[in-house]
Amino acid sequence: MISLLLPFQRLFVPAIIILLLWSSYRLVFKKDRPVGLALYLSLVIVVDTFYNTGIFMPGLKVGSIRYSEVCAFFLLLYTPPGKPAERRYNFIFVMIFIYFLFFFISGLRAYDTVLGLLEFRRYVIPQIIALAISYRGFERKEDYQRLALCLMVLVILVGLFTFWDLFFDRWILKSEALNAKTYWESRRNGRFGSLFLNPNYLGSFTALMFPFLFISTLVEKRPWLKLLCWTGILAFAFAFVETQSRGPMLGFLAAVLTFVVIPTRKVTQTKKLGYLFLFMAAFYIVMPGFFEHAVERFRSLSVETSSEHLSRRTLWAFSMKVVYGNPLFGIGFGEQTYIRYLLEQGFTEKFGTFPLHNPHNSYLEMAIFAGVPAALSFIVFNVTVILKSFRFIQGRKDNPMSFYLMALTAGLVGFMVCIFMDMQMFTTSVAPVYWVVFGLMLSIIRSPGRFEAT
Repeated sequence: MISLLLPFQRLFVPAIIILLLWSSYRLVFKKDRPVGLALYLSLVIVVDTFYNTGIFMPGLKVGSIRYSEVCAFFLLLYTPPGKPAERRYNFIFVMIFIYFLFFFISGLRAYDTVLGLLEFRRYVIPQIIALAISYRGFERKEDYQRLALCLMVLVILVGLFTFWDLFFDRWILKSEALNAKTYWESRRNGRFGSLFLNPNYLGSFTALMFPFLFISTLVEKRPWLKLLCWTGILAFAFAFVETQSRGPMLGFLAAVLTFVVIPTRKVTQTKKLGYLFLFMAAFYIVMPGFFEHAVERFRSLSVETSSEHLSRRTLWAFSMKVVYGNPLFGIGFGEQTYIRYLLEQGFTEKFGTFPLHNPHNSYLEMAIFAGVPAALSFIVFNVTVILKSFRFIQGRKDNPMSFYLMALTAGLVGFMVCIFMDMQMFTTSVAPVYWVVFGLMLSIIRSPGRFEAT
């Protein structure tokens, strides 16, 4: 029966092109920021990362303007006018400034300065842009729902890619990146990363975005759009299960628990639990045995915590030696610099293998590259925004934005768990998505009265 779906593959690329043209028209000529922000995230994931392409600048051997940055230009052009910022939020912006400043210094202090600045351009500049286009949010509460609906199309594409790859052994989109070792090694082990290629990246993206997309399913009243929402959520969950990523699954659990625990008046804990059970039942019908399949890799968890073999535990121990030796400014940007330091610590002599390219922990990676102050500032401004979000929701349960803020907060909590076990903050596909979520949260808590009259 599944083979009956195969002829539909020829429709995917034309449909994607039509959606690209439509969303570009909506952004450029209609100044539609929700559609534009969804387009921006789609370009970051599909074009910048999956296709790894951009607008190359004449005369330069390396370097280009990313297509997402062209989209970001129009989003900045149509950003709502700012209001005088309250002083109580200055602390958050100071912490963010410190974080990015230390990474700029890190780029200058890299083993190879040119390479360090290129790494800064590749990984950090997109994060700054993502925050810049999102921290003022939208003018209407309906725009948040429209953003979620547009993102449903993206996650359906993510689910379809995994479905075609798993059942038909075909790609609905082709890229040179599919020849990479990251993709094939995971696929050989029965793990699929869809357009993200790396299953851990897709898993962390799911933990970050699932609550926001799920709440839109509860809020949406129009039947055909509600059908789109449920289709997107089920496709998203299917792709997530096929990642078999342990860290993101723990993050996903943290996100769901936070989603349920945060109180809101119109969407009670009982109602949220009811919808979650309904979702689980529907997913179980579509994919029986999904739970056993999803947690299969937890059986090898003992290897990851071993102190005698190459594992995350031993890698973190070696990485901490690097942090202890360079606590203030780190060692500078660049995986080559990190590998050199591990070699100096006797990594190869102990394990008989070449060091891994990163410590598989974003917090450690921040401290290693840019110093402990950078890592601490990241933790501080995230915790501060999460606490302020809790206060906003608790004090304004009837505010229509409390529902969306609740979901965004739950996703951020889940993501903070995910990055403890991997390097998602140093990726071109997931890190900008995090900053968009963070920026939208910051926008809502800084403008509590914007939506109360609507």
